[in-house]
Amino acid sequence: MQTNKEIINSFVSRLEKEKSRKDYKRDLQHFVEFIEKNFLQATLEDCEKYITDIKLKVSEKKLAITTAEKLYSQLYSFFNYLEENEHIPYNHFKNISKPTASRNISKEKIIMWEDLDKLISILKTFNQRDYAILMLIFTSGLTLNEAVNLKWNQFVIDDTGNIGIVFITKRGKRYTKVHKDTWNLLQKYRNSLADLITQDSNVFLNNRGNKITGRWVRMVLKKACIEAELDHEYTPRDLRHTLAAHTLKRGASSRQVKQQLGWSNENLAQRYLYTIQQLDDNAIDYLNFNLKKDDSSK
Repeated sequence: MQTNKEIINSFVSRLEKEKSRKDYKRDLQHFVEFIEKNFLQATLEDCEKYITDIKLKVSEKKLAITTAEKLYSQLYSFFNYLEENEHIPYNHFKNISKPTASRNISKEKIIMWEDLDKLISILKTFNQRDYAILMLIFTSGLTLNEAVNLKWNQFVIDDTGNIGIVFITKRGKRYTKVHKDTWNLLQKYRNSLADLITQDSNVFLNNRGNKITGRWVRMVLKKACIEAELDHEYTPRDLRHTLAAHTLKRGASSRQVKQQLGWSNENLAQRYLYTIQQLDDNAIDYLNFNLKKDDSSK
C-alpha cells in the first residue's frame, strides 16, 4: 500500500513543470493543516469548510478569486485521482460549488472618454517613446508583451496607405491596424533615434539601446494617471479593455474587434456587455466630445 507521500508524488509526477509540482504539494499541505487530519480521511464537511473559508477570504479581499479558483481546481483534480485509483470511495469536491470569478470586464477597467482626454494630455508631456508606446497599445489594442517585443520589420503598408502590424501566431498571420496619428508619433520617435536602429531592431528602446521593459511601461502609465489626477491607476491591459469596450459600444462588430485584438473567438466580446450597458446613456454622450489634437502635429 502506498504512503501519503508516495500518493502525492505519484500524482504530481504527471505535471511537466517543477514549479507546478511544488505549488500542488504546498497547497495540499495547507488543506491537510486546515482539516487537521489525513487527506484520505477528509469528509464532505471538511471539504465544504475549507472551500467556505477560501470564499470568505476572497470576500474579505485577503485572497484573489483567481487563486481561490486554482485551489479548488487543484483539490478537485487530486481527489479525482484518489477516487480513480481507489484510495477513496468518492470525490467530495464534485458536490461543492467552485469559487468562480466573473468573466465580465468591470467598469473600473474601462477609461471614460473625459479621463482618457486628461491622460493623453499628460502623456503628451512625456518623452516621445513613452507617449508612442502607450498610444499604440490603446489605439491598436496590443498586449504589453506585443508592444515591448515589437520590431520595425513587423509594420506593413498596403496599396491604399493603411498601416498594419503583422504577428505570427499558431493560427497563422494576424494583421493589426495602426491608427494614422499613432503612426505619425512612431515616425517622429524613429527619426529621433537616428542611426541607432535597423529594420530588425526593437521599436521601443531604453537608454542603453535595449528593448524597453514591461515594468517600465506600467510605471510610466501609473505616473501619468497620478499626474492626471484620475480616480484609478490604470494598467496597459486597461488601455486594451478601453479600446474593446468603446469600439463595441460605438458599433464595431465582435468579429472586427476579435481580429484587431487577436482574440481566440468572438464570444470574448460578451465579457464587455455589462460594462457597455453601464456606459450607455452616459452624460458624456450628450457632448460633442473629441480628444484634443496633438499640439506637435501643428
